[in-house]
Amino acid sequence: MKRAALSIVQHGHQYLITDGYESREGLSEVLESFATVLALHLKYRVPLNLHLSGILIEAIAWHAPEFFQWIEALRREGLLELLGSTYAQNVMPLFSDEHNLRQLHEALEGYRRHLGADLRTIKGFWVPERVWSTEKLAPLLRNTALPNGGYAYVLLDDRLAFPLGDGTSSERGRFDAVMPPARGNAPAPPDDRYRLHPYEIEGSGGLSCLPISAELRYAIPPRRDGQWDALRAMTRRVSALGAGALVVYGDDLEKAAAVGPWTKGPHRRDGVEPYEALLAWIRADPSVEPVLLSSFLAEPPPRERRAVEPGTFYELSRSMGAGEDYAAWWCGRAYQPYRELLTEAEALLRQQKDHGPRGGLWDLAWKQLMASSYETAWHDMRPDGTCEPSPWARTLAAHVRSVFVIAAAAEWQTRRDGHAHAERRDIDHDGEEEIILANDWLYAVITPEHGGRLIHLFDLSSKGGRVVVGNSADDWNWQETQNRYMDVPPNHPGAFADVGHEHDHHWIGRMGADEHGAFAELVRSEARGPFGGASKRFFLARDARRLGVSYELPREPERFGIEFALSPDYLALLRAGRSLRPVQSRTARGWRVGSTVVWAHIPDGEPVLWDVPARPSCGHGMRLRVTAYRPTFRLALGVGALPRERP
Repeated sequence: MKRAALSIVQHGHQYLITDGYESREGLSEVLESFATVLALHLKYRVPLNLHLSGILIEAIAWHAPEFFQWIEALRREGLLELLGSTYAQNVMPLFSDEHNLRQLHEALEGYRRHLGADLRTIKGFWVPERVWSTEKLAPLLRNTALPNGGYAYVLLDDRLAFPLGDGTSSERGRFDAVMPPARGNAPAPPDDRYRLHPYEIEGSGGLSCLPISAELRYAIPPRRDGQWDALRAMTRRVSALGAGALVVYGDDLEKAAAVGPWTKGPHRRDGVEPYEALLAWIRADPSVEPVLLSSFLAEPPPRERRAVEPGTFYELSRSMGAGEDYAAWWCGRAYQPYRELLTEAEALLRQQKDHGPRGGLWDLAWKQLMASSYETAWHDMRPDGTCEPSPWARTLAAHVRSVFVIAAAAEWQTRRDGHAHAERRDIDHDGEEEIILANDWLYAVITPEHGGRLIHLFDLSSKGGRVVVGNSADDWNWQETQNRYMDVPPNHPGAFADVGHEHDHHWIGRMGADEHGAFAELVRSEARGPFGGASKRFFLARDARRLGVSYELPREPERFGIEFALSPDYLALLRAGRSLRPVQSRTARGWRVGSTVVWAHIPDGEPVLWDVPARPSCGHGMRLRVTAYRPTFRLALGVGALPRERP
């Protein structure tokens, strides 16, 4: 009997998460579990087809680039095939071709940059949430202008091989009636030739489909006798079909690693042991041949051709109620405000005919939109069996508001006039006014409502502009409020964040601009406490590359701390990881990325000391802290060359 071809596909897709959460694992814990899975593939020499989302790759590159060595080790041993997808796992049929193409390009560039991948070898595509539309997706994936020359095959759930038709009477409906198996031992559905053979998707321009087996999704990792029985029965059926037959297991890497949503019940209790048992069985059983997908497809090519109607995996379409085309979630009333924000942001970016240089602010604005569309409109199941938008999905979509801020700074760079300006407006469309101070070199956005902090600073001195304060695409946990200081984890400090007073409301005092520069005074509203009524005055000179701040506290402080989170060229940091180096003088400290430099400055004679921040970094930002010991003092934050030192 011929050996049964079996292929394992793992899909890793975490967001730009960090460490320090209260109710979930941080990135370090997740990567430790992922590394265990990869190490097991090395131990048992079982080939692995792996997809890592671009957004996860960027989190790894910043926080734990050593993890990439596991990928390299698998590749050296000939045990790895990388699969492509979109950068942030947006549900592709919901978005424009321009958006989707940017997602595809960004994902492939991340593979090239961080994994050293030969992009021409990346021919398999993991469809985000496995929501398929031949008409919408096939032309994008077959586009020869993609960095890999276009994709050759996609992975879709086996149920999509069957026509949708009319409900339960259709072929897909009859398939769903016996699949997925509730306990791994349901009777096998018919038509194995369509579920266990690659086929060409009709009207796709030559795109092949490799069906993901529903039985294996429920049987792996095997924890019960029934799951082992289903696994063995499936391999016997594949073997009986002869040449060209293949069974594919494809699911979240979290599942094998027992992290994320797979931390309850037996998944957490058993850890990775069931997955290790699977790999040991594959290696020991002479009737099973584990394969890499592109190698398997090399010969013979798919002979069947099938029309594939829109669809997704069973649970998403049926049990969770998203529908075959995801429209029930995307168009649902509960998600409407977030859909409108995403749609408005995309429309704003698409109307820009000249997006400026790669690496500039328009490029970053698209990046923010892509990140905010992560696992678009995902819903969670409630105890009553209904679904509602996930808190993190709402949060990420809400922070697409940063697109409006980045776009405003990019537009300002094109109409600078040699003067300094001050204005108050709701720049991010969140219902709260912000203060904007701008000149030809800097564009600063300050929130009076949330600690009187600098939440964005744009360096306009280079072509296209750069963000040097503000890390808007990084994880916000469940915090939808746009500019509120984030406590757990403290991932978005901004700058001029007064330690212990990060949430204090401020009212706007005097504000304006003249021939010398622009200024705005903020006064702490809280009357209680030792610093009620404290003020800080921001000043941006007409031709300065620094933002000055003078503090007046109502009483002598014992210690008054101020923190800065600096992200010199935030877009470059997202793409390249910790590609920065420190810069320092006697009175200034900061960081440099390429030609972009940002620094905090303690002017000579000020009663302020350099101090140690509670955390040295946050998501794609490095932190500084200073401490004042007198009630009046001055500080500055600037870009470019460090301030000149007094002799």
